[in-house]
Amino acid sequence: MHIVKTSLLNRNFSLSVTSLVMMFLFCSLVMKAQSPGLSLGKVGVCNNTTVLIPLTGNNLSNIGAITLFINYDSLSLSFNAIENVDPQLTNGLIFNKLSNPPRIAIVWSKTSGANFQNSTLLNLKFDILQKTGNVGFVKGNCEIANIALPPEVLTVGYTDGSIFEATPVISSEPENKTVPSQSNAVFQVVSPNASGYSWQETRNDGILWSNLSETTRYSGTQTNTLTLRQVPAGYDNFMYRCILSSNSCLSISASAKLSVDSLAGIAGQPSRPILHLTNSPNPFSGQTTIEYSVPGNGNATIKIFSMTGQIMGKPVDRVHVAGLYRVEDNLVYLPAGVYFCQYVFKGTAGVYESYRKMIKIN
Repeated sequence: MHIVKTSLLNRNFSLSVTSLVMMFLFCSLVMKAQSPGLSLGKVGVCNNTTVLIPLTGNNLSNIGAITLFINYDSLSLSFNAIENVDPQLTNGLIFNKLSNPPRIAIVWSKTSGANFQNSTLLNLKFDILQKTGNVGFVKGNCEIANIALPPEVLTVGYTDGSIFEATPVISSEPENKTVPSQSNAVFQVVSPNASGYSWQETRNDGILWSNLSETTRYSGTQTNTLTLRQVPAGYDNFMYRCILSSNSCLSISASAKLSVDSLAGIAGQPSRPILHLTNSPNPFSGQTTIEYSVPGNGNATIKIFSMTGQIMGKPVDRVHVAGLYRVEDNLVYLPAGVYFCQYVFKGTAGVYESYRKMIKIN
C-alpha cells in the first residue's frame, strides 16, 4: 500500500512539473508575441522617383515620448519629408535631417499617451537615386518611454527596412517559332521574380495588341508558357508577347513571330501569298496613293480607321482579278493624327488581312 501511494505522489509531481513547463512556454510565447516593436517597411519600387517607407508600431501602449535616429543609404536615397503622420503625433513632433553620417532625427513627447497596436506612425518620403538601399534604426540612440512618473524606457524590438527593385526581370525572352500548319506552337518567357503573366497577340505587325484568354486555341495565357493548339495557316506572321507583373510593377517581353509552314509534308502546294499594301506619301496632308496587291480572283476591301476604331473611310470594296492596283484617295477631310489602313481579301486564294499605319499632318 505504501508503494502505491509513493507511485501516485511521483505521478502527480511529474504532472505538476509538466504543467508548469507548458505554462511557462505558453506565457513566454504570448509575451514574445506581444513585445513592443518598431519596424521600417521593405518597399518594392519600379520607375518611381519617390518612395514612402512606413514606420510601424506594434503593441505600443501609453507612449509619452519617442526619440529615434534612422540611418539611410545616401547613394540610393535622399530624404525628402515626413508624410501621413498619425493624428496622435501631430502635436509635438519634430524631425531633422542630419549629415555625416546621413540620418533622420525624430523626437516627440506629450503628456497624454499614444497607442500603436499595429499601425503606422508616419511615412518617410525619400527621392530614389538607385533602386536598392537600406534604411535602419541607430538602435543605441533610440528610446521609447511611457507616460508613467517617472517615465519608463521600454525594451523595444527594432526591425530595419529597405527598398528593392520590384520590376520583373526577364531572363529569357520568347523566341520566334516556325511550325507546320495544324501543329502546336509554344512560347515561353522566364523571370526569377515575376508573380503574374498576361500574353498578348498582334495580327498586324505590332500596330494593335490584344489580350489573350483561355480558349480551345490558347492555353497558359496567364502563365509563363503560352500554347497555341492546331495553328491554322492563317496565323502566319502573327506575333506574341507577355506582360509580366510583380508588386504592381510591369515589364513587357520582346515580341516573338509565329511562322506557319503550310507546305509541310505536302509537295506541290502553292505558298501562302503575301499581301502588298503601301501608301505614298506617308505622312500626307491631303491626297495619298494606296497601292495593294490582289493574289487571286475575289473581293478586296480597304478601310481607314481612327485610333479609337472608328471607320473614317472606305476607298475600296469590290471584286478584283489578280494583280497590282492603285487608288488615289483625297483624305483632306481627316483631322491630323494617326490612322490605320486595313486591307482584307476574300477569294479563290483564301482570306488574308494586312494593315498599314498612316499619318495625316496639317
